[in-house]
Amino acid sequence: MSASTETEVPPEFVQALRELGLAGAGAVTGTPLTGGVSSDIWRIDTPEGPVCAKRALARLRVAADWRAPIERNQYEARWMRVANDAHAGCAPRVLGQHPGLGVLVMSFLPPSGYALWKQLLRDGHADAATAREVGRVLGCIHSHSARRPELAAEFDTNR
Repeated sequence: MSASTETEVPPEFVQALRELGLAGAGAVTGTPLTGGVSSDIWRIDTPEGPVCAKRALARLRVAADWRAPIERNQYEARWMRVANDAHAGCAPRVLGQHPGLGVLVMSFLPPSGYALWKQLLRDGHADAATAREVGRVLGCIHSHSARRPELAAEFDTNR
């Protein structure tokens, strides 16, 4: 995902950041990030530095009428926490989750330091060492969660 020009941050993001204690009463500035089809994603500048805020869309930005439950980012936040418990640093750090507004706030990972593996693969750059490391980290996450059957209740979407 790349950043476009700075623009007005949607009010739901501003409210969520303030209610989560991640932004003060002053102006909140940010930049929408491009490339996502299932969420509005923003780089937002806070007094403590940039964060990434994400709000799931009910209707995805695709040609077909494809809809998905907006509470899915609550499960995404839970997964990031579990993944980081299993293997520290393997996912962005969750800074806050506002279920009422559907906003997930996480650490901002600057594109200059984090290549998109999907893009590298599309461009024909398949690196066996990267694939091995992804597999190893996924194995750590699966092993961690398999030893904790109580986690299943946190990801039950059939309630």
